[in-house]
Amino acid sequence: MTLASGRIRCGRCQATSKRTKLQCGAPAVKGKRVCRFHGGKSTGPKTDEGRKRCGIAKTVHGGETRAIRAKRAQKMAELREMEKIIKGW
Repeated sequence: MTLASGRIRCGRCQATSKRTKLQCGAPAVKGKRVCRFHGGKSTGPKTDEGRKRCGIAKTVHGGETRAIRAKRAQKMAELREMEKIIKGW
């Protein structure tokens, strides 16, 4: 995307409208994919409490937590070991 008669080059915001399904026409913030209106200026939570609140807000159903991922990784490692034993590697 070019601004100021082609003197400034920048990316276009990747956000889309829920209503019209059209892409935002604003320029994206440097180094980001979205414009300042769609969260390009956000730096995210800074404190541990803020990070925790953000994580809770993003957890929809609780079916995919770090503990469950760790348990799944452990079970998959055990399964791979069993497969090696069965195949005789």
